[in-house]
Amino acid sequence: MSQQQLETLFEFPCSFPIKVMAEQGAPLQDIVSQALTDVGIDASRVQMQTRASSSGRYLSITAIFTAESKEQLDRLYQLLTAHPEIKMVL
Repeated sequence: MSQQQLETLFEFPCSFPIKVMAEQGAPLQDIVSQALTDVGIDASRVQMQTRASSSGRYLSITAIFTAESKEQLDRLYQLLTAHPEIKMVL
């Protein structure tokens, strides 16, 4: 078993969903698309589903993409969680 396999349960490349939440009115799709692009993922090939919370206060995007490595996922999470308009990343 490789070191990378020991560090994660994922085998790369793999299909990976990430859910990002922000307050309604934030340019969430633009933020997520830019972060994906910054880590080398072609945002035009990403499946994105947008959903408003029941109260209408929050908006979430679930993006499903092909992840190439644990490092790529780590960098994506870092970019998204550091953004001031992002409330949560799952």
